[in-house]
Formats: sequence, C-alpha cells, structure tokens
Amino acid sequence: MVISWGKLNCEPKQSIMYFKNVLQKRFTTPYPATNIEFMCLQIRKILELIALGSLITDKDEYIRQNEKLARQWRVGNILNGIEKINPDFYPIPGKQVIDPTTGKVKEVVRITTGYLTRTEFPDVYDDCSDAIHVGNLLDHTTDYASLEKNIPYWISKIVTLLNHHQIQLLDEKQQLWVIMNGKDDNRVHVHLMELRGP
Repeated sequence: MVISWGKLNCEPKQSIMYFKNVLQKRFTTPYPATNIEFMCLQIRKILELIALGSLITDKDEYIRQNEKLARQWRVGNILNGIEKINPDFYPIPGKQVIDPTTGKVKEVVRITTGYLTRTEFPDVYDDCSDAIHVGNLLDHTTDYASLEKNIPYWISKIVTLLNHHQIQLLDEKQQLWVIMNGKDDNRVHVHLMELRGP
C-alpha cells in the first residue's frame, strides 16, 4: 500500500535541494552569514519532521507534539516526550541489496554508520537553533566558521539517515518504509507495512 503525505511527503527533499543550491553557491543571499542561517533553518525543519514523523498517522498526537515543539526550546525534552509515546520513533536507515540476476531488491540491510544518530540529533538541532535566533545580545556570538564546516557533514549524515528508512508508528504492528529517490521516477515513495497475524 502506498500512502501520500501531501506536502510533508516532499518537504525534507525540497529543503535538501534548497540547501545544496546555497551550499554550492548556485543561489546566494548578499552575505555569507545569512547563507549559513538559511541552511541552519532548513536543517532544523528537516530535524523537526524526523522527530514528528512517527506520529503522522495519529493526527491528534501529531498536533499535540507539534504544538509542544513550537513552545519548547529544548529539543532533548521534546525527543524524550516523543520517546515516552513511541520508544522506537527514530528512523532506522537501511540500504537495498539488489539481486544482480533479477535486478530486484533481494533484502534491506540496516546501515550502522555514517548517519545522524539519535544521540547526535539534539546537538545539531541546538547548533542550528543558536544560529537562527538572536539569543542574548550581550553574550551571543555565532561561530559561522564552525557552522560552515559542520553543515555539509550534518547534511550528509541526514541524507544517509533518510535515503531509505523505516519509521515505527504508534501502532506497534505498523511501519512506514520510505525511499527518498525512487529508482524509476526519482520521487519519494512511502509504503505502509503491517504485521499480520497474532
């Protein structure tokens, strides 16, 4: 079964596309600092979608957590709250193994390195948040050089996490399997997988 998330379906992919255009200087703002702030905003939006993705099939819970996200400035607290509702909320990155004879997917193996982990998530989110908020004017200096160095590394890890991933939904018998770039059409494909039987 293929389901559509509408606008949510393509937002991370579009954000990464915008991000890469600025990173590769195809598009730019008048100042390097505002380019970095723009990229941090895109990363933060992607991270918020990752955090809320496992709740998407429960509209009421999604709205509740999204409202908390808007009010709560400590992302660690938000993730802990989501984890209480769904302990396995964080996406599981995978890679398709293609059968050379048939050209079809033989299996999906879990990726164990090179992706943005649950542990790294809050630090990246907080660094991006610091860049796009004014903060304390008397004691606030944004380290743009460090951000410029870290941003490509972060986005590479996010792409590895999301390229092919599984999301455990609130219903423990349901998962979403997501492919960000379909082989034949380069589109996002989302499949609802359901465990049958007892």
